[in-house]
Formats: sequence, structure tokens, C-alpha cells
Amino acid sequence: MLDLSMPGGVYMSDVRYGFYLRPSLEMCRAQAEIHDLLERQYGLIAAGKFMPHATIKGFFASRADVTEIVAAIDSAMGEHHPFPVQNRGLYAFGTSAIVLNIHQLPGAEENQPLLEFQQSSVAKILPFVHPNCSFTLGETSQPFLAHLTLAMADIPPQAFDEIHEFLKTSEPIGPNHFLAEVFTLWSFRSEDWNGKWWETLKWKLIHSWKLV
Repeated sequence: MLDLSMPGGVYMSDVRYGFYLRPSLEMCRAQAEIHDLLERQYGLIAAGKFMPHATIKGFFASRADVTEIVAAIDSAMGEHHPFPVQNRGLYAFGTSAIVLNIHQLPGAEENQPLLEFQQSSVAKILPFVHPNCSFTLGETSQPFLAHLTLAMADIPPQAFDEIHEFLKTSEPIGPNHFLAEVFTLWSFRSEDWNGKWWETLKWKLIHSWKLV
């Protein structure tokens, strides 16, 4: 199971990158509203430190020039077109995270266009990932499950069931589907990647792509 509390990387750099799907405005608003609500109600801040997104390639360390990473992702974009994504509702990663599952389409079959996009994009990015990036090693050792994170990393274990039930009363959270068409590359910095990295997390948009 993916440990969403780990940013990854024994590579000594304060920079990480991430490649994400930007949801629709309606879905972004719903995700941000839940982040704000969980901070106000339970003091959770880790998930809300991010922009609303669905991870295509999570935190990764790299020694490459960022222009090389952008060019590599560029080469994958022309292979894909916008595709629908279905909001399947709440899903828990053990007791470490609560997310919205967007991995399946109606009928519970996997979203093949999404899987194909993720696989081809990650294949372009992996050559630039530092070999000691521990998050990437953990990420690639298990099946990909597309999701929108509502809470992660700083959920008190003794409060997990209460928070999960609290969120269930909010369903449905966001629209039941949206079009996946905008993807973004970000850089991240934190003062302590080996500790509570989310407390000092800052990010910057590097590049956006829109499928046609």
C-alpha cells in the first residue's frame, strides 16, 4: 500500500517535481472546499497544502534540467485526446489517506484512456528520476489507482474512523464526472523532506498542457 506520508528521496536536494491532472473547475472547487473544512474541523493541513489535482506521477527527485523533463512530457501529449473521468466516491488507503476514487468508469471497468495516459507519461518521466528517489520506488511497486486526495499524512490514527464517517455525510463530493484535458508539472520545496514536509511545502507551476 502506498505510504502517502513519504515525499521520497535520499537524493539531497530541496526540490521535488510532480505531474498531475488538473480536474474541472467544479471538481477543483469541491476538493478545495473539503480541504478547508477538514482544516477548520480537524486541523488537517497536508492535503490542502497542494493545489487540487489527481496524481499522474507523484513526488520525484531529479538532477535533470527541468526543460528536459518538459520536452519529454511534450513528446507524450500528442498521443492522447481528452477523456472522461468518473467520480466513484470515497476510498480509503488503509488509515493513511481518504480520497475520491476516479480510477473506474460506470460499470466498474478501469478507465483505459486514463491508464494509458498515466503509463505513457510516467515512461517518459522515469529516465529523469534519480535512482534513489524512494517515493518513486514505492510508487512503481504497486498498481496505479487514480484518485483525488481529501486527507493524507497528518490524519490522527485515533480520529481516522470519525473523519471518514464525517466525509461520508458530505457525499456526493463534487460532480460525478469531468473531462480530463489539462495536465501540469510543478516544482516543490520543503525545509524538511524527512519530517513534516507539508508544514513548509511551497510549489510553483512549471508547465501546463491541454489535450486536443
